Amino acid sequence: MRVRQRQARRLAVVPAFNEELTVAKVLDRLYDFVDELVVVDDGSTDATRAEIESWLPGHDEVRLLLHEQNKGMSEAYYSAFSDLRQRVKIGELDADDVVYTVDADGQHELSVLDDLHQLLIDENLDALLVRRDLSIYPIYKRVGNFAISAWASLWAGASLPDVESGYRIFRIGALAHALDYYRGYRYSETVEVAVVLKRLGYRVRTDVVVPVPVYRSRTRMRDVVIDLAMIPVAAWRSTRPLGWFGRLRALAVPAAVTAFPVAVVITGRRRLR
Repeated sequence: MRVRQRQARRLAVVPAFNEELTVAKVLDRLYDFVDELVVVDDGSTDATRAEIESWLPGHDEVRLLLHEQNKGMSEAYYSAFSDLRQRVKIGELDADDVVYTVDADGQHELSVLDDLHQLLIDENLDALLVRRDLSIYPIYKRVGNFAISAWASLWAGASLPDVESGYRIFRIGALAHALDYYRGYRYSETVEVAVVLKRLGYRVRTDVVVPVPVYRSRTRMRDVVIDLAMIPVAAWRSTRPLGWFGRLRALAVPAAVTAFPVAVVITGRRRLR
């Protein structure tokens, strides 16, 4: 078992796109929880960047990354995580430092952040993927979340009850390793990194339920289709160290479960012709 040798530094990554009404409030609340904030303005077209820049004076421990054009949430996270990985390589950060991911729209309950952090440390976890209390969400959102989480669980080989949650805590070393096996597109970063971490054998908890103060969602049907497609891709990539035979054996069950209904549909259509 890995033993941490020093007090882990706390960092938080906050991607923001057109969140002018909430971003400063989120940063203000989050600042006291962390040793450093990493904020990514993902090409906002409203006053989000101006709000961030107005908030910066008096807050020294902030790293601001800028995308001149909107590249999507996954790309915002990838920019921030790649920057963290580089800082680990040069010794500026340690692999056992801890990074939170928090949305800029105020939907994450920050009052439990200390408790979540302590749980990560006490249980020597590599990641804690918060399970949101979705009771305030519309029924179609809850059904969709259940379906995509079940699909991700199948390919991860482990339970991922809320794979779309962006409220997470990672040990930076585990997160940096996971970057070798996924990239993310649009909103698929959350589902991909969850599958990759599970497939790589990291210690991950996914059952801690946290309330959601406000309901916000920008995902569309196209994003759902992308997530569904990228989940098996992430599983395939993360089994790369096993070699071809090992990869096929590791993914035999989800592949078979997927292939069976497809074969039934194809056979049925042929019989109807």
